[in-house]
Amino acid sequence: MAVRIHLQFATPQMRLARPITDAGGRLVAGVGTSLSAGVVRVLRHMAVQAVLVEDAGDVPAWERVHTASDELAALRARFAGEPTTAPLDEIYAALARRIERRAAEQAAAPTGEATS
Repeated sequence: MAVRIHLQFATPQMRLARPITDAGGRLVAGVGTSLSAGVVRVLRHMAVQAVLVEDAGDVPAWERVHTASDELAALRARFAGEPTTAPLDEIYAALARRIERRAAEQAAAPTGEATS
């Protein structure tokens, strides 16, 4: 099963599950590429912050990149027990907008990976 992880948690044993291309569409790293220190350095230079890796069942949950729907569900759960006030509603709305904006940025990234 492939899972998206933050690049800072990449290890040389991990292999890419999706090719990574630069802004011009040129292949930087193909499927199955090992995330060696050199590959990670190039990806960081490209401002890639997350990658999709193969067979990452042993990756702890806190190292994974969660989907926008997962983050929104966690946000709703966190605010569910709180009293409704105008300031708290504004905070909730701002956090939800940020999650949605980040998801849209990730979808539009040329490499298909998180860039912000």
